[in-house]
Amino acid sequence: MTEVEGPLAASTPSSETAIAPEPAQAPVADGGRRRSGRRWLIIGGIALVFVVIIGYVLGGAAAAGGPVARADSALHTAVSHNNDMVDSFSNDPFKGIDLTSDNPDIPAAKAAVATDKQKVVKWQAMVSSDRAALDRVRPDLRSSFLTLPEGGTLDRHRQRVDAALSALKTAQTGIDLYTKEFAFVDPFLDAMAGFEAIGKAGTANDIAGVKAQLPGTGANMQKAIDLAQPPAVPAELVPALKTIQHALSDIQALVAAVDASDAAAVQKAEAALEADAAALSKTDWTAGETATKALFQPLIDAYNRDMKIAAGN
Repeated sequence: MTEVEGPLAASTPSSETAIAPEPAQAPVADGGRRRSGRRWLIIGGIALVFVVIIGYVLGGAAAAGGPVARADSALHTAVSHNNDMVDSFSNDPFKGIDLTSDNPDIPAAKAAVATDKQKVVKWQAMVSSDRAALDRVRPDLRSSFLTLPEGGTLDRHRQRVDAALSALKTAQTGIDLYTKEFAFVDPFLDAMAGFEAIGKAGTANDIAGVKAQLPGTGANMQKAIDLAQPPAVPAELVPALKTIQHALSDIQALVAAVDASDAAAVQKAEAALEADAAALSKTDWTAGETATKALFQPLIDAYNRDMKIAAGN
């Protein structure tokens, strides 16, 4: 083979002197550092998200903790009054009135009613106080963006507060009924005391004493009838009340007949009074008690049902 001379010969490598490719170490190291940097950046971002979430949850729990604690306190107080409220529904302002007796103890009946009035004042104070406390905490038991993690807890407490408020509304209905009963009972017992005094004066032939009792007794009886409005005062009692009022009119007629020395009129008035007594003897006074129990039993059931929820049961 002819040898090639010149510059080409010097620049042409032989098979024995082939040039090896340069190493690529530097680019590989740079790519690894970039990937490692991105990895730590992603991990740092995820950690930051977790920190934010944990802070959000803890912040929400802290934000909800105050309203929940206040709701628990208000609920505990309301539930602690449960026994007193249940007893209130068992109260019966008519229990001290026994008109079937020949000598009804009016002073004892009035004393019993006075005691019951004091109890109702106590119940009213508890209901008003508990309702005000629950009304204050209820608006704070609403979920917000901050308290979203505790939304379930807030909802449960709001349901319990609503149940307690419903129970207190029922209790207030009972108190309102008692208040109307007392408004009736007071003049009624005063009228009964007047009739008792009239009977004693009549037995002693004290016509002047009878006359002295008639105006006040009549006014009290009329007031009692005006206030005898169902359902607070059972409708079953109204006919008996009107019979008593009619008897009062017959007594007035008897007094007038005696004053006029009109024997026929006296006889007529006495017959009328006997008819009044016969009518009253047929009165079922227990019907009023039965009606009162029927009135309050649904209230008792509703109150107990709501208070059970309020107590968290």
